[in-house]
Amino acid sequence: MRRKSVGRLAVLASTALMLVGVVSAGAAQASSGPITYSIEFSNPRESDDNDLPEPYGEVVVRAPWGQQTALWEHPDRDINTPTVPRYPLFGGAEHRFVPHPVAEVCAFVGEDDTGINDDDVLADGCVPYTGPGEYTISDEGGSVTITVYHFG
Repeated sequence: MRRKSVGRLAVLASTALMLVGVVSAGAAQASSGPITYSIEFSNPRESDDNDLPEPYGEVVVRAPWGQQTALWEHPDRDINTPTVPRYPLFGGAEHRFVPHPVAEVCAFVGEDDTGINDDDVLADGCVPYTGPGEYTISDEGGSVTITVYHFG
């Protein structure tokens, strides 16, 4: 009977250690805080005077439960959509506070074309967040690259 008790204790102890490991791993991902980043918009098919994109849409970071924080957003203003090849426009990095953990980096960005051309889609989707680095989200018309320099 003593063997059964020792066996049960061993099972309980290993289960407890496993749960502590899961809680610790979850706590490491459950960070929030300032995020430092920049965004580049690319449209190889752009062929107006300056060959630079006029992006509109949004770039966000999402929590595992869907809550999101916008890193960049701009409405489509047709002929008045500004040329923005990079955000922030003049180099450097932007800072924003994110009140939740980040599971995904998402970009839903179109590019305004006037005249006979249809608007291009530069990015439409999400990629898993794995830490600081570059995240490129592409679609038929180009791509959006989000560089995360620091988070938390």
